Amino acid sequence: MSRVFLAIAVACMTANSAFAADSLCNVHEQTIFSCTLDKNIVSVCASEDLSPTRGYVQYRFGPENVKIFSLPASTNPSSRASIRERSLMFAGGGGGYIRFLNGRFQYIVYSAVGKDWGTKDGVAVERDGKLIRNFRCHNVPESKLGEEFFISAGLAVDPEEFSIP
Repeated sequence: MSRVFLAIAVACMTANSAFAADSLCNVHEQTIFSCTLDKNIVSVCASEDLSPTRGYVQYRFGPENVKIFSLPASTNPSSRASIRERSLMFAGGGGGYIRFLNGRFQYIVYSAVGKDWGTKDGVAVERDGKLIRNFRCHNVPESKLGEEFFISAGLAVDPEEFSIP
């Protein structure tokens, strides 16, 4: 009986080993941000060699172990032109966000803390610059969003200001 249980446990671990826990990032990638949203996960993944001149950053959305949506679609370093970042400063806190551009749509992954409102983490979806959906994280996210990551990645600073919903 214990051998059967061990075989099932090993099979389950092997099936899920391509992804980090509660993340859509592969084990050979950096998880920059990840959290659960209802039955889905939102993750921002980056190559291990990410620098201002190399590597990729990608937004991913879908149920556990299944990417149903990725932006940019390519992990080619030139696709970073459709990604913007910005650090945020608040009284008694701060945070940051990454904006992924996709035609009329924008997907903004954010993580911040403020003295008067606590923590806010999630992803906002905008169409033509107007908020159409905001997904809040259901768990404490894994997050490296902030000035240190933005400088090391060399992403373009977002010229627009984003107000966390």
